[in-house]
Amino acid sequence: MISPVNKWTAERTGLYENLNPESLLAWQKEKLKETIQYAAKNTKFYSDKLKDGCELNQLPFTLPTDIANDPLAFLAVPLSKVVRVTTLANSGTTHLRKRIFFTKADLERTKDFFACGMSTIVNKGDRAQILISNRTENSLGSLLSESLSRIGVTSGITASIKTVHEAIEVSRDADCLIGMPAEIIYMCRTAPELRPRNVLLAADIAPQSMIDGIKENWKCRVYTHHGHTEFGYGCAVDCKHHKGYHLRDADFIFEIIDLQTGKPVMPEESGEIVITTLNNEAMPLIRYRTGNISQMITAPCGCGGLLPRLGRIEGRFGSNISVGNNKTLSIHQLDEIVFADKNVRGFEALLKVEGERNTLHLTVDACGFLDTATLVAKLPRGLHIEVKYGKTDPFAHRAKRRLHIG
Repeated sequence: MISPVNKWTAERTGLYENLNPESLLAWQKEKLKETIQYAAKNTKFYSDKLKDGCELNQLPFTLPTDIANDPLAFLAVPLSKVVRVTTLANSGTTHLRKRIFFTKADLERTKDFFACGMSTIVNKGDRAQILISNRTENSLGSLLSESLSRIGVTSGITASIKTVHEAIEVSRDADCLIGMPAEIIYMCRTAPELRPRNVLLAADIAPQSMIDGIKENWKCRVYTHHGHTEFGYGCAVDCKHHKGYHLRDADFIFEIIDLQTGKPVMPEESGEIVITTLNNEAMPLIRYRTGNISQMITAPCGCGGLLPRLGRIEGRFGSNISVGNNKTLSIHQLDEIVFADKNVRGFEALLKVEGERNTLHLTVDACGFLDTATLVAKLPRGLHIEVKYGKTDPFAHRAKRRLHIG
């Protein structure tokens, strides 16, 4: 069955049966003109940066540091129209934080897309357990819960979980679990007897080894999605063929650019994901550099969709850490390697640089012993490895995965 995102895009763009890659591109170009005029007229940041008649790749980039330096410069509506403000750390800095603004209409578009995307994963009458966010009005969890109710799915939100055992208990009768990859893999290797029919991994990058491990232990379908807080959380979502993310094309334009030159790359080539909003009221963003690495897939999807799709998220270029000999290491690379070991439930990683000696300290939570020989063979040569075993329950310190530096 073709992804419901295709139908959603056809309806939201008004292209209906005429939707195809060429007609979508033409529609987006017209919407971009409106966005440029809106952002230039209503925001301080873009007032002198945008020119009518420019092609997309001629427009300047917007950086996360731009928002962190002056969030209000991006606000296009009076504060009285803002219904949610989210504050988050700016990747690449230690002291600045980004503030992201949403109007009621912005959040309504998010819920609309969530309902569409989740209809691939759940059925009317199902029960979903949301293991991310909280019940606060307009939080990610509450937006997702409202979206699920629109398609006849009940849901529970449990944000106060402090241990994996609490997470397991609230999830026992759920048809669908929605949670962070590291938490879900820890759950499935702690309680392999659970039988959710579907799992959606959210809020962090999901390596294939994690996806495969969850599928094997729980005998379930595993879906992933791609989102950013700056864009109302939902940007693209998996379908049952798991060959790329179907894009939220009616609200955003997606580009893949070369990390060094900033120029567009060819289809199937990896680069940085850049997003331009087309409908954001509170905070229009033009060519926002996300820091995430992926590629654009132009071949038709197995579901029948003909529009370009986003490939798997390969990591964040800002998370790569030099380990000498022109080699780098990131938590996403480590996750891919370590979680391929079926004994491992979780681990924490600390990289210590002592002169010319780089030592990777791993605290591994496993039901057996880590295959260190395979680990060493797959890591950069010259990197020293020290492994100890201990509990690393991710529910005790809930956050995105990081490779710590010491």
